[in-house]
Amino acid sequence: MIIEDWRIDYNANRPHSAHGELTPTEFALQWATTHQPQVA
Repeated sequence: MIIEDWRIDYNANRPHSAHGELTPTEFALQWATTHQPQVA
């Protein structure tokens, strides 16, 4: 469970500079809401 706890902390609680100081979870949610697939 130590690795799982680290993974959750890393993805949900720790902001990353590569993601504009968002957590990976926040970044993924923001990306999904702004990049909708286009219908041809």
